[in-house]
Amino acid sequence: MSPKSAANAALEQRLIQGLVPRLRIFWGVPAASLSPLTKQCLVLSVARGTTVVQRGARLPGVFALAYGSVKLSLRGDDAEERVVSLVSPGQTFGEAKALLGRVARSDAIALVDTKLIVIPSAAILSLMDREPRFARAMAFVLAERNLDLLCEVEAAAQRGAHRLAAYLVALADGNGDTVQLPVSKTLVAARLGVKKETLSRLLRCLETRGLITVERREVRILDRTGLAAVTR
Repeated sequence: MSPKSAANAALEQRLIQGLVPRLRIFWGVPAASLSPLTKQCLVLSVARGTTVVQRGARLPGVFALAYGSVKLSLRGDDAEERVVSLVSPGQTFGEAKALLGRVARSDAIALVDTKLIVIPSAAILSLMDREPRFARAMAFVLAERNLDLLCEVEAAAQRGAHRLAAYLVALADGNGDTVQLPVSKTLVAARLGVKKETLSRLLRCLETRGLITVERREVRILDRTGLAAVTR
């Protein structure tokens, strides 16, 4: 291995060792138990617009986002995109499909230059056998994903204003009253299942009601109680 390759490998290993223990699914797992797993992880660097996982492909493992942004999206017969989820740094995706050996049901596409860590399925299954705390944490994550899916189904039956208000409340949870939209308004609109023009109209409506102010991608919540009431 050349000195440059060795240096890159060392940097990647430091990235893995720095991120993996902080992932929610590994909270409480002793460092000694994680060490064999981190040695099997891979670092994946992708450019903006690159398809990380294509629908119908098998996942090599669980993906963890080190930095950047990834969208999970579907396209129907009408070719219209439906954004299922937006993945931010420190979050993971693909747990269920990787562990079950199922093919991906959505495309995963990098929204900006992105670096991911791939945690092989075999390493995760081996850790689950050895560490009950990790198995329990994984069960909790999958249960939460299931509840999130049910919430999505419920939200689909709500009006656009309800979905937008719920989205803003979730963004502000634990982050104060001023939040940044994590992606463009076009992608937020796709995430909420509305057109971009509809999103702009809904934001103006909430502003007119004195619930928020909007400056580019910055949203300041003026009346959190009132905004929460819109979600109901």
